[in-house]
Amino acid sequence: MKKFLLGILCGFVFAGLAILILGFALIRAASKSAPETAGESFLVLRLDSEIVERPADENPIPWFDMQSPWTVLEIKQVLERAATDNKIKGLFLEGGRTSMGWAKAEELRMALLAFKKSGKPVHAFLRTPNAKDYFVATAADRVSMVDEDYLDLKGLRVERTYYKNTLDKLGIQVEVEHIGKYKDFGDSYTKTSMTPETRESMGAILDGIFNVMVQGIAEGRKRTPAEIERLMDDGPFLAKAALKEKLVDALSYEEGAMDELAKVANVSSKSRSSARDYRKQIRFRWDKNADQKIAYLVAEGDIIRGSASGGFGNSDSIIASRDFIKNVQALKNDSSYKAVLLRIDSGGGDAIASDELLAALQELSKAKPLVISMSDVAASGGYYMAVTGDPILAYPGTITGSIGVVFGKPNLKGLYDKIGLTKDGLQRGKNADLDSEYKPMSDTARKKLREGIEESYRTFVGKVAAGRKAQVEEIETLAQGRAWIASDPKAKRLTDQLGGIDAALAALYKKGNLTNTSQLRLVPYPPTQNALEKWFSEDKLVSTAFQSAFGGAFKLETPAYVDELRKGLRPALRQGGMLRWMPYTIDVK
Repeated sequence: MKKFLLGILCGFVFAGLAILILGFALIRAASKSAPETAGESFLVLRLDSEIVERPADENPIPWFDMQSPWTVLEIKQVLERAATDNKIKGLFLEGGRTSMGWAKAEELRMALLAFKKSGKPVHAFLRTPNAKDYFVATAADRVSMVDEDYLDLKGLRVERTYYKNTLDKLGIQVEVEHIGKYKDFGDSYTKTSMTPETRESMGAILDGIFNVMVQGIAEGRKRTPAEIERLMDDGPFLAKAALKEKLVDALSYEEGAMDELAKVANVSSKSRSSARDYRKQIRFRWDKNADQKIAYLVAEGDIIRGSASGGFGNSDSIIASRDFIKNVQALKNDSSYKAVLLRIDSGGGDAIASDELLAALQELSKAKPLVISMSDVAASGGYYMAVTGDPILAYPGTITGSIGVVFGKPNLKGLYDKIGLTKDGLQRGKNADLDSEYKPMSDTARKKLREGIEESYRTFVGKVAAGRKAQVEEIETLAQGRAWIASDPKAKRLTDQLGGIDAALAALYKKGNLTNTSQLRLVPYPPTQNALEKWFSEDKLVSTAFQSAFGGAFKLETPAYVDELRKGLRPALRQGGMLRWMPYTIDVK
């Protein structure tokens, strides 16, 4: 009886929630018109959470919609529009502990510099800023922070986590086969420290990003790079020390910083426009572009086979081959899109899926002009899908390459022995137990596996050579699984140009011989949907609906060690098989 009553109660709650959501959706649909800026004001842009590439679907509940993360494209287009909006007299940037890679930070900094060309003042107010926050903020005319805060500017470091000792204690052995001396993915499970090859590759990446950061800060603060390097050896800085060293311009609270901007912009300090509200104007313009569109096609996250509805968590951080190819095919046949800018932010994943993605993109390239813009990472399978033969652009801080193949499987026999679990079975065929987790691979099975990996590696190098119009031998010198920083002169053959979204668009206009470019609008593809429509579409479950509706609004902070363990067992690895996957996740901080 209790269960029956509980079921009825849950039904009423669900029905009430559905009616509430539907009500909000109907109100929003009825009032959907172009939002307007309310009088002369300065724009307040708060960057204090994750910056992503793919826009979230529009949520019918306004509060939840306001919590959706910013995308690089949204920030860029908000600033572009605000720069020409006569009602916007200045920009107040509020930042601190923003989660993004260095390439995204470079794009944001370029967007701020472009906004400054309008002649409107830009002031930044920082809360416990890290190196990326500060790097972006130095594009502003004035940087301030609270006098009891501190600037976490002390150089950069990169670390790699090794699980071998932990796995030994658990009785787990990970068997790995790979091609390329730099393809050291399995080292996280089989070693306890970096190999010389890993140190070489990661050291070069660290040097490249460090140079990008130092140069940007030096330009912004009108100092020499040598001065900035010297200062970083004395960091981090308490706010008063940062002011003394002229790393910031003032110490004040947020209201005081806003008052200062209002004075310079010649508006009331209470005349503020939220960039979150201003973002609605951008989305409205996306919806209203009929046939003058360039598709901003985002490939973000791990590459997996099949569909993202298979229980791999947040589908926004997954490139599921079936789903992505379906979108590519639809885009190819949509005449309202004149060209395509493919934006990649992926360390790769499944080898077969990445090959399918490349084939689909090559077909798209035959139908429409295509240019590739790399974000923070476009490596291994993420680089593989970029070699369509079209122009590739990357930021100086983009991590790319990692041309190699790896296969790994766990041997859990030791763990099973510890917990008293046994297995017994039969097989027909020498290699039928190749992927068994209860025993190590035999020499025969390992030889057979090597044959497959070597063939996959040759295919990878060959397709890169074909896409880059290079000799196989030339690409081989850049391969061997090594990850590169795009600004490394040795790696320049992997890309065509250093630059961000604007440079990629210029290349796309040239490639497609596109005219009247002022009328073309870069819009996300597939188009953003109202979440309510997606919830009740045929191929979505209610559980997926609530995840997309509320998942972004209730993100709990997780301990660092939990994040480390999660990184160690990513979706592509759980699927198994051969992987075109970057050996490690690099977070330079």
